[in-house]
This record gives sequence, structure tokens and C-alpha cells, in this order.
Amino acid sequence: MNLKCCTVFLGIVMILNGCAKEEFDVPKLACNQPDLNVNRTVEEVRAITSSIVTEYKYDDIIEAYVVSSDEEGNFFKTISFQTLATAKAPATGFSVPVDASNSYIDFRLGNKVYIKMKKQYTDIYYGGLRIGDIFVNSYNEGGVGRISQNDYKKVLNASCTMIDESQLVKLVSVEEALDDAKINTLIELKDVEFTESALGRHYYEETNDVGGATNWNLRDKTGSQIIFRTSGYADFSDHLVPEGSGTIRGVLTKFGTDYQLMVRSEKDIVMNGNRSIPFFAEDFQSVKNNVNFALPGWSNVVEKATKLWKSIVYSGNGYAEFNTTSTTAAENIAWLVSPKINLKDYKKSVLSFRSAQHDLKIDSPLNTLEVYVSANFDGSSITKAKWTKLTAKVPSLSTPARTFISSGGIDLSSYTGNIHIAFKYIGSGKDKTLNGAFMIDDVKIFGEK
Repeated sequence: MNLKCCTVFLGIVMILNGCAKEEFDVPKLACNQPDLNVNRTVEEVRAITSSIVTEYKYDDIIEAYVVSSDEEGNFFKTISFQTLATAKAPATGFSVPVDASNSYIDFRLGNKVYIKMKKQYTDIYYGGLRIGDIFVNSYNEGGVGRISQNDYKKVLNASCTMIDESQLVKLVSVEEALDDAKINTLIELKDVEFTESALGRHYYEETNDVGGATNWNLRDKTGSQIIFRTSGYADFSDHLVPEGSGTIRGVLTKFGTDYQLMVRSEKDIVMNGNRSIPFFAEDFQSVKNNVNFALPGWSNVVEKATKLWKSIVYSGNGYAEFNTTSTTAAENIAWLVSPKINLKDYKKSVLSFRSAQHDLKIDSPLNTLEVYVSANFDGSSITKAKWTKLTAKVPSLSTPARTFISSGGIDLSSYTGNIHIAFKYIGSGKDKTLNGAFMIDDVKIFGEK
């Protein structure tokens, strides 16, 4: 290389080195705070909203915080919001359907958002407040629908305020979660596990598709259950359901009478603990349909009249049922008694079961379900045994038909040795106002060794 070429090359290197030494400022992302004044609360809007879709005609602005995210695909074209709970008032949630994907980019978890209410529509849908555009289906039925892609950012105005979601989440039991007041709010369930039917399965399975998603059940230590719903489009849909126990955080939703928990991502699921395995369990899945109940060890005993408990299989689920509608006796009393259960090796024993009703006419002690425990039942004579009535939550007229509810945890810690659990039905077949049926399922006893 000649001297001239070397000089040119050296100059280029010096220029490049000079450029490399220059420092550039990293541009800072600016947030433009909307100049909006909140003049109504979410609670006030909900108080004037009904199941009939209605246009909101006032120039009102409300504020709430984002608690859902469509980043991982489990939420689709809807955003859940809630207020910040105070010492005097719990959080209030609502949803806003939007005709847009990837809304998480502009509306992050914990972001405070101002909502312009004028010319939007509201309704209460399965217990939850919705705010959005109007939608009319093919049956000419109106409801709240998605705000258009061109308009939703005019209605939803993200503020510069972000809070950690620990300020929004509410730790509740499964039973406490089954509450319309908590719909669209962020909740966390502790000490829960997936029920046995979900084990070894994926969060979403095409063979168990219900409206584009799969429903599995979560259970806590009292036997209370809630649906865990996963969309087929969720990023984690093909992952296996965890087999342990732990905590799950998500947004409470509802469809029909079914409360459903929906997580934002798999990070909401932390289940590293051991499963709570009952030492006694009966799910009645082996029973035959519409015959007198008969399972090994169980006693089906008539105290008054002649009708026995039946076993029923409905929509693939087996359970025990007593129904007075086909009887004419003035009084029916029948007992369904469990096999002998030995509590000797366990402490802090807790009983749980699920029960449901259908065709009840009134709530009456003359047509009811009761639960008992005995330490001296001989397997045949109900009247010779000493029975202690247990306090349990059972269905009433207000319980949706065929919807199983949990009994709650029933303390058996004062008992040792052998016991029997009995379900006693009292009803009338003659008085038609007392007609109806009670169903029993998923009897379990947990304890510590």
C-alpha cells in the first residue's frame, strides 16, 4: 500500500473512531396525561344499570384499573377493569368489549384508565357490568357489544398512573369467590388444586371444548369448586395441568350460573405444593342410572314410607338422588349411609360433599336434606344408632337447579375410630308443594396423619 493510500485509510479510521466515541442520549418515552376530570364512580354507574341494554346519555367520566391482559391469548377482545378497594368499599369490576387485538400494549396491567361514558351502552350480563357499543343479534335481542377499532381509544383513555397489581388483587376462598360482586375483579385462590379429571390433561383439549375453551375444576380443602377456563388460543393451552396444589390468580368471570376463573398467563399459576388427598372419597361415577342406590358398603335405608335413594347418571355425572315427585306417601324419610370410615390414624379430619336440588317449590323443614355422623351404626338399624346432626351448607330454592354447591368444610376432629356419615332426606309425596329432589356427590374426608 503506498503512502497516499495509507493516509486516506488512516483518515477514515480516525473519522470512524471519532464517531464511535460520540455519546447519544437514549430517547425517553413520554406519557401524555389525559386532561379529564372524573365526576362519577363505577359504583354509581352500576347502581343505575340493569339487564336491559341502555344508552348512557350523560357526559360522565369514570376511572378504573386494568386487571386483564390479552398478551398471552386467554382473553379475547375484552378488557376487565376494577376500582381500587378502600377500607369502606370493596372493589367493583366491569368489562369493556373492544374490537381490537393486542390491547395489552396500550392498556397494561395496573394502568389507571379514564372511561368516557357518554353515548356508550351499559347492561348487567350474568351478574357483571358491561360498558361498550350496542349489539343486536339475529333474534333482535340487544346487548353490549364491542367498541369499534376506530373508537375504543377515544372511550378508553390510559393515564400515566400505574400501580402494582398487589394493590388490586383480593385473596379469597373458593366459596367467597362465587359472588357476583367480584365479577371482573382480580382474585387469588390459596391452597387449591385441579380435580382428578384434569390430571394428566392439557389446559385446553379439543375433545373437551366448550365455546372455544376447556373448563377444568379447581377444588380447595373444604371441597368447594370453581371452573378454571382456558382458551384454545392461550399461549400455554398445550401445557399440562399441574398436579400439585398452591395459589392461582386470575379474573373472575361468569357465564350462566357458572363462575369461572381466567388467568392472564401461566405465571398466575403457582402450584408447587403437595396435593391434598382424601383418605375417604366417593364420586359415585360407578353407579347405574335410575335404579335403587347400591354401592359396596353403603346402606340405603327407609325410615318412613317405601321409597329408597336412587342412583342417577346425568350428563355423564353419577350421583345419589332422592325425589318425592313419584311418591304419594304423606311423609318420606330415607337415609343414605356411608361405609365404615376409620379416623384412627388421622387428625384434624374434615368432611366435605357437594349437593344440588331440582324442582323444589318452597324451602321447608318438611322437605329438606340433613347430614349426620354416628360412631355406633351397625350397618342396618338407623333407630338403634346415635346420630349427631352436622352443620353443612345445602341447596335451597334460590340455588339454581342441578347446580352443585359445596357443603363447606365440616369439622370431624372430635371423632376417633370408626364413624358413618349419613344423608337423611325428609319430604312429602302427598303435599305437592313439598315436591322436589336433592342430589349428593363427591363425598370426601381429608385429614393429617
